[in-house]
Amino acid sequence: MGRILHGANGGFKGKAGSVIGSSWKSIHYIKGLYKKSSKPATEAQLIVQEQFKLLMRFLLPIKNFLKVGYGQKKVDKLTPVNVAFQFNKPNVITGTYPAFELDYSKIRIADGSYYAGGTKTASFDAATEELTLTWSPDNNEVYESKDDDLVYILAYHPVADEFLSAPTLPKRVDGTISFGVPEHLLGESVHVWFFFSDRTKVKVSRSSYLGEVTLS
Repeated sequence: MGRILHGANGGFKGKAGSVIGSSWKSIHYIKGLYKKSSKPATEAQLIVQEQFKLLMRFLLPIKNFLKVGYGQKKVDKLTPVNVAFQFNKPNVITGTYPAFELDYSKIRIADGSYYAGGTKTASFDAATEELTLTWSPDNNEVYESKDDDLVYILAYHPVADEFLSAPTLPKRVDGTISFGVPEHLLGESVHVWFFFSDRTKVKVSRSSYLGEVTLS
């Protein structure tokens, strides 16, 4: 049974006949009950479904990164994950159905206009089994960047379908960070991104793709 919210003229929550009432971020919705179709999906529908699954499989495990990287965009209407999906979908899916793939070099895990840290590098030291990233620690007066800006680092291992990141967020002033790679991931390669935010996580830079780094 549906429950009326905010008086007779308000929205309602729950099931009422053939419709369902719900709300998200103070926006009320009414939608019809789902009816399972007996018709087989068309190829166009299958393409859309496969592309959705492929990209969402990549994005959902990193939703905490996306909350910062896309958290200031369309916050009243879409979640950061959905914003990231819409932003990336036209650019990152390659191949033809059913063999779609992601072009990792075009994926952005953050999009903004904050200062992104000058020259950046990523490398792997086989002796210490550590992934090392470097960036310029200098500040930019135009962007009003600060020493205590936060640096977000993400590495994706396609073979194992696992993500890596620094255990703690370094700061812009640090200029470098190294962290260990688990033994079971060695011998393959990872794709690496990173981006910056101010300490309040309001100002955000566009993410940078640092390429594919071999872990050997």
